[in-house]
Amino acid sequence: MDKPIYTITAKDNENVFIHAMQGHFVTASSHLNYYIGTSDVKHNHDVSSEAAKLLARYYHENNIECDTVLCLYETHVLGAYLAHELSKPTMLNPNPNNKVYVIGPEYDNQGNIIFRDNLRRLIKDRRVLILISCITTGRIIERAMESINYYGGSVVGISAVFSVKHYIDDVKVTTIFHRSDLPGYETYPIGNCPYCKAGTPVDGLSNGYGYSMLDI
Repeated sequence: MDKPIYTITAKDNENVFIHAMQGHFVTASSHLNYYIGTSDVKHNHDVSSEAAKLLARYYHENNIECDTVLCLYETHVLGAYLAHELSKPTMLNPNPNNKVYVIGPEYDNQGNIIFRDNLRRLIKDRRVLILISCITTGRIIERAMESINYYGGSVVGISAVFSVKHYIDDVKVTTIFHRSDLPGYETYPIGNCPYCKAGTPVDGLSNGYGYSMLDI
């Protein structure tokens, strides 16, 4: 099933871009009328390093310090560049003393994020920034925030490549691309999807790792 793919370029940096594919897509928590592709931001050295600069800007301008970046859904490359940017000197903090760690999640059988004993020190009493590719309902971020709190850390920021949400549990979401960058983008609750009600087949399944077309 061939569908047109659109390229959307960041307003502040033409070297940072994502892709969008229109259709009927299903995630674990919602139905979407577009699939948002962030593979280049997550896996392309040049795009990822430039994207990290855009995301770091908010934290520099607001003097928000971070100790650990928790990378969800294959955002480790972007997270490493973001940690590098966050550790750079700024006018407000000309002599940064802190190291910024980069870690990924491990999940238990119930889907909860857990941290092994050798990594707990990177969460406990640390200022944690959660990084993810796309945010639609925000439920994944909420679960990550709960886990960080369980282990004694504090969430000081949430960053995404694309986000529908502006705040989650009173924490601001910093993002490169918004809903306004893709006019007509919609997300629907499971059980209240107009495509399903109209009998429109599902085109594909998607999550933070990518998509799989059904080709029905």
